[in-house]
Amino acid sequence: MSFQYPLILDGGFATELERTFNKDLSGKLWSAKCLEDDPEAVKSVHKSYYEAGSNIATTCSYQASIEGFSQAGYTRDHAIELMHKSISLACEARKEFIQEHPENTSPKLVALSIGCYGAILANGAEYTGNYGDTSVDQLVQFHKERLSVFLQSKESKVDFILFETIPSALEARAIASIVSDFDLLPPVAVSFQCRSDHDIADGTPLQDVLALFDTIDHVFATGINCTKPQFIESLIDIIVKHNKAQNSQKVLLLYPDGGEVWDAVARTWDTSCKLPEDKFGYLMAKCVEEYGPRVIVGGCCGTGFTHIRNLKSHLHK
Repeated sequence: MSFQYPLILDGGFATELERTFNKDLSGKLWSAKCLEDDPEAVKSVHKSYYEAGSNIATTCSYQASIEGFSQAGYTRDHAIELMHKSISLACEARKEFIQEHPENTSPKLVALSIGCYGAILANGAEYTGNYGDTSVDQLVQFHKERLSVFLQSKESKVDFILFETIPSALEARAIASIVSDFDLLPPVAVSFQCRSDHDIADGTPLQDVLALFDTIDHVFATGINCTKPQFIESLIDIIVKHNKAQNSQKVLLLYPDGGEVWDAVARTWDTSCKLPEDKFGYLMAKCVEEYGPRVIVGGCCGTGFTHIRNLKSHLHK
C-alpha cells in the first residue's frame, strides 16, 4: 500500500468493549453476540480509536467464521450477516469520524481482521499452535470459506486483510497457499504470535515462517502481535535482518500486548507485569524511530485508547 508511514493501528478491541461498555466477553465467540446485540458499541470503539490517533481500524471479526458461528448456534445466513456487519460497522465509523473531523487529513483505513484457527477453538490453541491432527488442507479450506464470505460484502470494502495472531508454521503455510492462489484479494498483512524472543507459539523460529512470504508480493507487511513487550526488540531485529537479507521492502507490522499474563486457573489477567501506558507508547515510538519509517504500529490485548494516545504523542515528539 502506498501511504506515508508510519501508520498507527488501533489497540485491543475486546479490552475497550469490556472497559468502556462493561461487556462480559467471557463466553466463546463473544464477537458474534456484540455484533448482534450492541453494534453501536462496536462502532463507538472504532471511532474512539480513530479519535485516539489510530490510522487503522481492525474489524470486529477476529473470531468470525461460518464454522465457529455455527458451533455457537447461528444459522449460516445469520453468520454471514454478522460477518458482513463487522465490516460495515468499521466503515461507518470511519465515515462518521471523517465527517466530524474534516481537519484531520491523516489516512483512515479499515483492516479486515482474520484471526487464527485457534481463535474459534477457545482452548488456548492460538497461543500454542497445537491444532491436533488438523491438516494444511483443512486450514486452507477454513480460511478460504471465511474470506469468500467477507469478500462478498457489497456495501463496504476493506483496505487490506490482516491475518493475525498466527501461532503455527502449519497455518502460515496454509495462508501462503491461499494468498498465492486466491484471485482479487486486497493487499495482505500477516502477523505472528511469539512465545519467546525468537520463536512463534509452536516453537518454529520466526525467520522460518517469514520466509514463506518472501516471494509473495501481495503480502505487503509481516510482523508480530499479541506478544509480550519484553520480546519485541529481539523479534524486530530478526524481522529487519531477514528482510534485509532478502532485499525485501515489506512493511514491519508491530502490535504487542500490554504485558498482562492470562491466568488459566483463576480465569483472569495477572496485571502485575502490565506495562504502563506511557512506557508502552515510548517503547513503540522508539521502535519506529530505530526501524522505521515503514512500520504499522499499535497494540493488542490489554492495550486501549490511552496506549494509542501515548504512542501518537511519542511519535510526534
